[in-house]
Amino acid sequence: MKFIVLTISLLITILPFATNGQEEQSASLDSHVSVQIEDGRLLDLLNQISAQTGIYFSYDPVLVNTDQPISIAVDDQSIQQVLDEVFRKKFHFNLLKNQLIITRQKSPKTGAGTNQLIRYELSGKLLNRQNKEEVPYASISVLGHPFGTISNVDGEFQLKIPPEYESDTLVISSMGYDRLYILPDTLPHSELDIYLDPVEIQLKEVLVSAANPMQVLDKMIENIYQNYSTNTQLMTSFYREVLKQDKEYINVSEAVMDILKASYSNPFRQDQIRYLKGRKSPDVQSSFQLVDFKMQGGPYYITKLDVIKTMDSFIDPEFREYYTYHVEHVIDYVNRPTYVIHFEPDGKFDYLTYEGELYIDKETSALVHAEFSLSRSGKKSARRSLIKKKPRGFNVRPIDLDYSATYKRHHDKWYLSSAQTSVKFHVKSRQDKINSVFHSISDLLITNHRETNLKRFKRDENFDSSDIFSEIITSYDEDFWGDYNVIKPSEDLRNALKKNPEPESSLNDTPPTIPLTSQKSQP
Repeated sequence: MKFIVLTISLLITILPFATNGQEEQSASLDSHVSVQIEDGRLLDLLNQISAQTGIYFSYDPVLVNTDQPISIAVDDQSIQQVLDEVFRKKFHFNLLKNQLIITRQKSPKTGAGTNQLIRYELSGKLLNRQNKEEVPYASISVLGHPFGTISNVDGEFQLKIPPEYESDTLVISSMGYDRLYILPDTLPHSELDIYLDPVEIQLKEVLVSAANPMQVLDKMIENIYQNYSTNTQLMTSFYREVLKQDKEYINVSEAVMDILKASYSNPFRQDQIRYLKGRKSPDVQSSFQLVDFKMQGGPYYITKLDVIKTMDSFIDPEFREYYTYHVEHVIDYVNRPTYVIHFEPDGKFDYLTYEGELYIDKETSALVHAEFSLSRSGKKSARRSLIKKKPRGFNVRPIDLDYSATYKRHHDKWYLSSAQTSVKFHVKSRQDKINSVFHSISDLLITNHRETNLKRFKRDENFDSSDIFSEIITSYDEDFWGDYNVIKPSEDLRNALKKNPEPESSLNDTPPTIPLTSQKSQP
């Protein structure tokens, strides 16, 4: 049986990541290619260059529109010549091994400043029109295009829009609210409040009574290949990892990463993650911290929350006997009738089980949202199976383990849009006078995606389950993200990122380290 599990173990040493013993021969910008494209897209050109040279491309999707129409015919020309012709020498190309990074060509300095790329940035806060409360985790995107962002816990958001889309319609959607359509060029560029109208989300009870949960689940599985992409996708993502000890922030790390999303028709090929750029907080640690928690493999494991891809136990028909299901109600989810199916363990078991809700689109039978937690009986089992090792004299007890995953529809297919893990542990040691709750929150946001012919990332680029995310990140930079779309930090998180407190006590001993490790497991 398949279960999502979070384990804890004592970190003694981190082994260097093994590299491929056989180095691949790298191409260069002087390598020659032959390309012929008629009435195609820029994406077709990049894919043809990749197929001929083994080079793959990294770029900010806000700057590079791969859907741009293109017709080109060249024979035996260098990659540099081809790209200069297509991009009209407005971009810079930097080749690192077999990764070609496309960036905007910097303008020469004039006076005290530089000419920056003019882009449209929409920034503001989403509010409930009736009670003026913030609307968290709402989706903000450009209609008909796959890129976008979400609001933070305070309802705040920031969306960076490519110049060619400034006149396109924005769509803002959140469960329980009417979908809102806005023309961005009619709005001020300054911070603004945007009000969403709450709706009565529960639909006619006749739909609930007529729905058989097993039939709904069977149809969802039957339509997976129709609802989810059977082509490999290259996804641009933003990942944030936050760790708190009681009410104090210990660490905040965040990065833009590539995800090579495997086809849903191939259950054996796993998703791969490649780090692009990141930053972390400047030593945001409480003075009383005597235990060092580190999340091991965070970005790697959060992609496993794509429960349609992983076919977790509460979805897999083979293991339904371990759960009970019922249709709780039918709601209006972003203007679409949606079944809400509640599931919970059918009895007490000596292994990890979950309880939660599956949101299934009535029209397409696609899973559009899932939220689930470790069940009560699962928590008792978790104390044995999750905690493999801990420092001597420490009592570590899991309190809450909550997960969620959301999918967004684009061109009649549903794509993973965001995911979150929230894990709380109570740590107690009489000898060291520690009695704290550690809370780890990981957020993943897919900001763009496109089809790709890329099969895998190079081994030394691939983020692995044993990697410690916070240890590969650079220091904090206020203006670090440039044109990338990210989740705007909440106010308390912004304060935590900026402060750099001096420790009040001189503790020379290295605190014991307990990494939180997410992994798939079987009972």
